[in-house]
Amino acid sequence: MAPSQRVASLAAVIATPVMDAPTHQRRGVAGPRRARRLAAAVVTATATLATVVTTTAQPAAGLSRPVPGDTVNIDHSYATTPRMILRSEGWRNTTAASLKKTADDAVSTGLRDLGWKTVSFDDTWAVRGDCTDWDANATVVPNCKDGRDTATGNLIPSPTKYPNGLKDVGDYLHGKGMFFGVYASGGKYMCDSGGRATAAPGSYDNFEKDFKFLASVGADYIKLDYCGEPNTSNKCCYTVLDSDTEINTAIESARRAAAAINAIKTDADPAKRRSMVLNISAPAYANWKNDTYDTPLYQRMMNSIGPAGHAYRIGGDVGATSWAGTIGLVDMVEQMRSYGKQGHFLDPDRLYFDDSVLTSDSKLGGYAMWAMQNSHMVAIVRNSNASGAISATQANLMKKADLIAVGQDALAVPAKRVARGTGYDVFAKPLSNGDYAVAIMNRSATAPVTATTWGSVIGTSAKTFTLSTILGPDVSSIDAAGGFSVTVPAGSTAMYRLKVAPTAAYTGWNFGLGGSVARNATAITDGDAPTAGTWDASGRTLSSDRLAGNAQLPNGTPLSVKAGQTVTVGGVGYTWPNTTSGNFDSVKPLGQTIDYAYNGSTVNFLGASGSGEAGGTIRLNYSDGTSSTSTWGFPSWNCAPATNYPATVAFRVFGRNDTRGPADLGTGFCVYTKSVSIASGKSLASITLPNAPSVRVFAIKVT
Repeated sequence: MAPSQRVASLAAVIATPVMDAPTHQRRGVAGPRRARRLAAAVVTATATLATVVTTTAQPAAGLSRPVPGDTVNIDHSYATTPRMILRSEGWRNTTAASLKKTADDAVSTGLRDLGWKTVSFDDTWAVRGDCTDWDANATVVPNCKDGRDTATGNLIPSPTKYPNGLKDVGDYLHGKGMFFGVYASGGKYMCDSGGRATAAPGSYDNFEKDFKFLASVGADYIKLDYCGEPNTSNKCCYTVLDSDTEINTAIESARRAAAAINAIKTDADPAKRRSMVLNISAPAYANWKNDTYDTPLYQRMMNSIGPAGHAYRIGGDVGATSWAGTIGLVDMVEQMRSYGKQGHFLDPDRLYFDDSVLTSDSKLGGYAMWAMQNSHMVAIVRNSNASGAISATQANLMKKADLIAVGQDALAVPAKRVARGTGYDVFAKPLSNGDYAVAIMNRSATAPVTATTWGSVIGTSAKTFTLSTILGPDVSSIDAAGGFSVTVPAGSTAMYRLKVAPTAAYTGWNFGLGGSVARNATAITDGDAPTAGTWDASGRTLSSDRLAGNAQLPNGTPLSVKAGQTVTVGGVGYTWPNTTSGNFDSVKPLGQTIDYAYNGSTVNFLGASGSGEAGGTIRLNYSDGTSSTSTWGFPSWNCAPATNYPATVAFRVFGRNDTRGPADLGTGFCVYTKSVSIASGKSLASITLPNAPSVRVFAIKVT
């Protein structure tokens, strides 16, 4: 949850925090900018209070440049599907014991094995800036100055909540086969001060130190909140970001965070290296009421922060629980779907499993839509005794393997609203094996609705297909035109997997009958659907439009490269992937073996790398059980010369797609050929590729 505590002194005068409130809203009724604006309202009656809460923006101390410059790209390759987070208790109630209990129950209930593998804490884990602990007496912690250890400068875990430190928890979770989720703030302070003047320190000026500390205790996931806005004097709490200065500072903060994580991942000391997933909360404060996501200021923020994170909180804390609230979040994510793609996931806030108001159908309906839209998932485990135990009721709601498979599908394409009927929406999501996930969402909380749609609306031209029920009522029949109807109960979502009836084997690859299975990545997109795939760390891809009309051979001869077309280069005829946007069109080498039984003297590859030159050792496996190896790889698609993995330019295409559409139209991007010799007298059986995840192979041909 993005936090929502108002200025502590204002909270102390006007309201007392409610310790068992369900969300971060308990941190205060007034919001960040509201606290700023409340000053004007109360200045006449209470001059002293007005002085305390006025937060006129000041220049950001330590800001390296007034307008953020170079993009910092975090490595998105290790977070290709949305995280599934178990938050152990409300943030003030989380302890080492509750985290361990949540992990124990995740294992025993089977949730871990279904993908709920990260157990996390939120705010109030660290000693506050006045060096007080979170016990009832706010005990002063020794060897502390401004909330940091006087010897190391590190943040100090609460001795009351974490008596053996954070590494004790990290080691325990890892021993259970789980990941450790932690919390930090990209501002000057964390959010909740517990009614005191100062919250725990933020990381704005200390990203490298703080993230190294979190890495040392075993952190795998960081929720990066954004309180103590650096342009204000606030020592806690959030600020609504609605000015250029504030947005620029937040962007700068996110980039610093990404740079710190990149540095840890590539530390010179292998023992200190760690890959940590980063969820950036700052966008939430630029869209706190979920009504400014279409403004240029917010869109600039999302475009700038996108490369720096793996996930992004996109709006305010969930309010009063209702089906209408779920609908509103789904609508918002649909409008923002261009920002979501593989390695970049939108976080509309927590799921409602711990809620006592919504029906089970409505809880599951939200769960289904989060999976359809590839949203980052957070489920809070909440108990009156703060034990961290996962109830059987909650576990049973969450144990939906087929639903989770849709949310964790490798293609990672967010669902699109493909139709809207009277009282319902139809969403479709292409899946990596060629199926589609289909969701029909009833917008009414009080009345069932009968919805009708067709396979052609969902995305397939096939008239013969099956619909496997994931959630909701079964579909009784599918007509000859591929149409079907279903009655969806009030306040719920029906969800299905559409599988087209088998047809002839795909022949676009020379990979034999299993050829299409070898494809595992989408690197080519249409200009009007640029987020349907991702290649480099910024989500850029080759453009099918530019390939068709703006490519040329090395000698300058114009070339049109279209789906299914034979592209002849150096006397070798390659078949360009016969796929459409959003479907797998290439092979990402991850050490896999591809069956490829052909006779010839040479294996020819058509491909490129999306991030510098890349490759490794390729192994050709022969029918007699022997094999041969060679150095294999490709230069970067930016056409830079390669030292370790040279290859021959096959063609250049001018322009590509970024996350917004066509881009770099005057720049040439290269696709290369690379050949490997087959041992004399041998018959090729299969190919084992190296681990080179930035490479994409578009075609293979034996000659």
